[in-house]
Amino acid sequence: MRLKKLMAVVCAAALTVTAFAGCSKKNDSSSGSDSKGDAKKEYYNAQPVDTGWEWGNVEIVDGGFIPDVIYNPTEEGLIYARTDMGGAYKYNKDTQRWECITDCFGGDDWNYNGTESLATDPVEPNRVYLAAGTYSTNNGAIFASDDYGKNWTICEMPFGMGGNEVGRGCGERLQVDPNDNSILYFGSRADGLWKSTDYGATWNEVTSFPTKGGYTEDGYSIGLTFVAFDKSSSEKGQATKTIIVGSAGTQGDYLYRSDDAGETWTAIPNPKSEATGDKTEKLKPCQGEISSDGYLYSTWSYKVGPNGASDGAVQKYNLKTGEWTEITPERSYTCGYNGISVNPNDPNMIVCTTLDLWAYYDNLFVSYDGGETWNGIWGSDENGKEVNNFNLDISNAPWLDWQGQLKPGWWMTGVAINPFNPDEVLYTTGATIFGTSNLSKIKDEPVDISVKAMGIEMTAIFDFVSPLDNGEGTPELYSTMGDLYGFRHDDVTKAPQEHYGDFKATSIDCAAQDYKIVVRATDDGDGSVYYSTDAAETWQAVETLPEGVGKKAGGTAKLSADGKTIFYQSGTTGVAAAVTSDFGKTWTTCEGLPAGAVIETDKVNPDKFYGSYDGTFYMSTDGGKTFSPIANMLVSATSIKVCPDKEGDLWIPVGAGGVYYLDSSTGTLAPTSKDVTLCDAIGLGKAEKDGDYMALYMMGEANGDGYGIYQSTDKGVTWKRINDDTQKWGNVRKIISGDPKVYGRVYVGTDGRGIIMGNVKQ
Repeated sequence: MRLKKLMAVVCAAALTVTAFAGCSKKNDSSSGSDSKGDAKKEYYNAQPVDTGWEWGNVEIVDGGFIPDVIYNPTEEGLIYARTDMGGAYKYNKDTQRWECITDCFGGDDWNYNGTESLATDPVEPNRVYLAAGTYSTNNGAIFASDDYGKNWTICEMPFGMGGNEVGRGCGERLQVDPNDNSILYFGSRADGLWKSTDYGATWNEVTSFPTKGGYTEDGYSIGLTFVAFDKSSSEKGQATKTIIVGSAGTQGDYLYRSDDAGETWTAIPNPKSEATGDKTEKLKPCQGEISSDGYLYSTWSYKVGPNGASDGAVQKYNLKTGEWTEITPERSYTCGYNGISVNPNDPNMIVCTTLDLWAYYDNLFVSYDGGETWNGIWGSDENGKEVNNFNLDISNAPWLDWQGQLKPGWWMTGVAINPFNPDEVLYTTGATIFGTSNLSKIKDEPVDISVKAMGIEMTAIFDFVSPLDNGEGTPELYSTMGDLYGFRHDDVTKAPQEHYGDFKATSIDCAAQDYKIVVRATDDGDGSVYYSTDAAETWQAVETLPEGVGKKAGGTAKLSADGKTIFYQSGTTGVAAAVTSDFGKTWTTCEGLPAGAVIETDKVNPDKFYGSYDGTFYMSTDGGKTFSPIANMLVSATSIKVCPDKEGDLWIPVGAGGVYYLDSSTGTLAPTSKDVTLCDAIGLGKAEKDGDYMALYMMGEANGDGYGIYQSTDKGVTWKRINDDTQKWGNVRKIISGDPKVYGRVYVGTDGRGIIMGNVKQ
C-alpha cells in the first residue's frame, strides 16, 4: 500500500470548503497497493499561503446526515464528527464550533470526502485516524495525523470503503488499541479484518479472522460493523487481549472474539431476541462497546440502515460467562436500534438510539443500571398518548422546524457520552447534531436538547444567485440544493428561518431589477417550474409547461431583467426553449434557438435574451420570441454569465480554452488572457471602486499557480489566485458567483461542504 504525506495545515479560524481537481500533483510512478502492506511514499504539496482572503461558509448549519460523533476519553473537550460525503470535523472548544479537518482533500481525491470511520487515540490524543472513501467502487485510504488533523499521512488501501453507502451508520470499524496505541484494527466491507502495528502507516489483513461478512443490503456489502476492545484484559503497553468484532452475515454467528490479541478467533453465538423469538439470523449487529466491568453492549437491527430497520434489539453480553441478556428499552413499537455509548467512568450508564421509527420519530434512551430500566426523551402514557420528555431549542438552525414538523431527530445512528461530564450527550441525525447538558434530570423533568452542529456544513449545492442591490430588503443570496431544497439568506452569516418547500430544483434565478421575483426549474415532485413574487416566501407552479415537456424535466429557468418573462429550457430531449409572460398560461417557443441550448438573460435590458448551442451564440431582442446567431467558436459553451450592471456583456468559461468575453452588441468574441489555462466556471461581483468594471471570479487555473479560485479586477486581463491548497473543499461543483453588493465576496458551490464563501481581508 502506498504511503503519502499530505502537508495541509487547516486554518482553524477559517471553516474552509470544497476541493478542486488538479490541486495536488501525484507521483504517477507509484505502484498499486497489495495485501502485504508494502509502502511507497507519495507526497502532496500543500502549504498554507496568505492570499488576502478569508474563507468560510454561508451559514446553514449542517443539513446532511452525520453518521457518528466521537469523544476522546483522555483529553477533555476533544470531539470529532464524521460525515457521509462532507469530510470530517473537529470541535473547537474555544469557539464552540466545528472545523473541517479535511478541506485539504482536492477534486482528484473527491472520494476521500466520505468518512467510513474515525478513530481518536485514547493514549496520545493528538493522534487521529480516518478511514476515507465515499463509495466502494473506488479504493479507499486510511489517513493518520499526529497533530489533531492539521497534517495527514495517507496509506492507500487495496479495497473500497462506503462512507456514503448503506451501513454508514454502523459502529466505528476503525479503532485504536487502548493499551498499545501503535496497533489499529479496521473492519472492511468486503475484504475482512485489517491491522496496523505502526500507527496506521502500513496495514496487513488479519488472515486468521474467520469471515468477511457476506451480507449485502440494497446491493451494498456491509461487512464488518464494529471493533471493540476490552481494555481491562491487558496491561498498559501490551496489546489488548480481548477484542470483539461485529459482522453482518447471512447465516451462522455474527460476532467474533479473540482473547489472544487477535491471533485466534472464536464465534460468539447470536443472542436470542424478543423481536424474533429465538436465536436469529435476521437481526444484524450494528454497534458495540465494551464496558469497564466486562460487558459488551450492542445494538441489532433488521437491516442496518439507515433505512428499512423495521425491527431490532439491544443486547448485553457477559464476557466472563458468555451469557446474553436482552435489554431492549421499548417493545410497544417496532424499529431498529443503532447508536450506543457506555460511560467509561460508570459502566452502568448506557445510552442508545432507535432507528427508523418513522411512525413517531426516533428516540434516545438512557439507563443508569446496566440496561435493567430505561428512560427516553419521549414515551407514551397509560392511554398510549405520546408524551414528550424534552425541551427542544433550534434557534441555531430554525429551518429544522420543517414546515411545522419539528422532531428531535431521525436516522439517529451516532450517540456519545461526554467522558468528563456524563450529563452531556451528543447524538447525530439525518440533518444535524443535537445535544443535551442535563441528561441526568430525565427521570424527573424534561431534558434540554439543542442544536450542536454549528460550523458543520454538509449540503450539496445545485445553484445560487446573489441579487443586485434593489434597496432595503434585498437578500444576500438565493440557493437551491439537495434534500433541503434551498434558502433565502438575508444574512449569509446566519442560519435562515426556513427552506423553500417540498421539491428540489436544478436552477434558480431572480429578476435583476426586482429581487422579489424568483424562479426555479425542478426535476422533483411534479417537475414543474415554480415562481415566487414575494422573495421566496411562497411559491406557485406555472399553470402549464411548454408543449412536449415531460414531468421531472429539470432544466434551466431564467427571468428577464424586469421579472415579467420566464425563459425556460427544459431537460426534455428535443424540446426547444420557450418563454411565458403570464406565468405559464401561455408559452411561446423560441424561434431560431436550437433545443437543448444553454440560456441566459440580460440583467439590464428586459428584452435581451441569450443562448448557446454547439459553439454558436444567439441573441433575442424581442423578449425571447426570436433568436439570431451573433458569434461562433470551436467548442460549445456549458454556461454563460452576463455582467449584472452592463448591458450585453457576456463571459464564457471554455475549460482548457480559458475565459472568453463576448460583446453582444458587436458580436466580438475573444479570449481575455493567455495566462488563463483552464476555466471551469466564472462569476461577477461588485467592483472594488465605484465606476470600475465588476470584479470577475474564476474557478480554474492561471499563471501556473494551480487549480483554484481566481479574481480579476481589470476585466480579465490579469488574474490572482485567492485560495490556497489547504482550501480545496472536496468535490467542488462548477458554480461560482461574486456578490454584486459586497466587494471581495465570492460564493463557491460544493457537493457536501455547502456554499463556500470567501471575503477579502479588511
